[in-house]
Amino acid sequence: MNIKKFLAIALGLCSLTAVAQDTAQEAQEITHKYTDYYYQRKSLFAEMPVTSDDIVFFGNSLTNGGRWHEIFNNPNIKNRGIVGDIVQGLYDRADLILNGQPKKIFLLIGTNDISHHVGADSIAKALDKLITRIKKDCPNTQLYLQSLLPYNNDFKRYKNLFGEEMTVLQGNVLYEQVARKHNVPWINLFPWFADRECKLRKELTNDGVHLKEDGYKIWRDEVAKYVAPGMTFTDGELYPIDNDDIVMLGGTLVGYAEWHELMDMPNVKTRSLGDVCDYIHASAKKYAAGKPKKMVMLSSYNHDKNNKKVNVSANFSVDTIVISMEKAIKTVKEVSPETEIILQSIIPVNSSYEKYAQFKEAGKKLKKANKELKKLAKKYKVTWVDLTPALADENGELKAEFTNDGYHLMGKGYIAWRNALKPVLAQ
Repeated sequence: MNIKKFLAIALGLCSLTAVAQDTAQEAQEITHKYTDYYYQRKSLFAEMPVTSDDIVFFGNSLTNGGRWHEIFNNPNIKNRGIVGDIVQGLYDRADLILNGQPKKIFLLIGTNDISHHVGADSIAKALDKLITRIKKDCPNTQLYLQSLLPYNNDFKRYKNLFGEEMTVLQGNVLYEQVARKHNVPWINLFPWFADRECKLRKELTNDGVHLKEDGYKIWRDEVAKYVAPGMTFTDGELYPIDNDDIVMLGGTLVGYAEWHELMDMPNVKTRSLGDVCDYIHASAKKYAAGKPKKMVMLSSYNHDKNNKKVNVSANFSVDTIVISMEKAIKTVKEVSPETEIILQSIIPVNSSYEKYAQFKEAGKKLKKANKELKKLAKKYKVTWVDLTPALADENGELKAEFTNDGYHLMGKGYIAWRNALKPVLAQ
């Protein structure tokens, strides 16, 4: 069945949702408890104010996953996406954007609301409320509403989306009506991502919801005329590295931040990898191929294989960390001899959180690991940055005010990190 026929059916079925509307509305109006990551990103955004020169991409993980300033080569493009966010979540943090009166806002939201089994009518009403606020508080900001993207349940990854395909189609019909009501440009991305069965095209995703690089290229091409009229693109890599760039390389602690904004340096590029230190060698080799000016590396611990809820394990091996980092340093030196390498100390964990309680006994081992990494820096004549004084308390643990989960950082934690690192990057 083609897309037009599906949309026609969806329009007819929208009226059938009225019976369930009250229940869905109640679900939408429940006070939501957001994720730790939501508050981490929100507090980071509070440290990086939006200005009237900025173009803001505002949404959930789909937005979060794009390096929009790199895609359009414009440091005034700000990523304000948060993994797992919903319409109400955007509303609850909108002031961090609206206070800056940005030039443009590109809005895409709703998939997570659908995964919470909120009906299309209720999602559209919440969206209407959000847009009303944006238009009222930022009358000179050009707002663009983007459609919901399709997803593909053939991957069997997101069980809460099973059977919700029609909600996406209904939602887009109602979204377009909301856009017309508020005289907001409507960007219908759906047809470009959907296959003949209205599923997200398999070649554009590896989990059924989130996009691979080719997906972001399609998205880029469809919004380019609104973001940067007249801009053209090559068929090359979406996120190239060149010899003027500073690459921030590490796990989620690195990946969760917008480092170019924190540093106020457009040539700083974030390249995140998994939290297992073994991965850093392969990534270092990949990004060193672009001959960057500097590469800033941060080692992690190791995953706790027995606890999927914990990012890192207190049973980390000092030898494994040192061997992995030495291999990464040697690789960068071989692939790009002119690249300056900056090696940072491992960031401590706060053991007062139950899932990281084992780290209370790991303090001595962490000190040893950082001591060995410092020796490694000296051996290979690379710059050493000890983050411990900036981030650790008197017991050698991550300062309580810098985290809300024991490991990942709140905005003020990133500011402290930035202040310790920036003098080295600015040299």
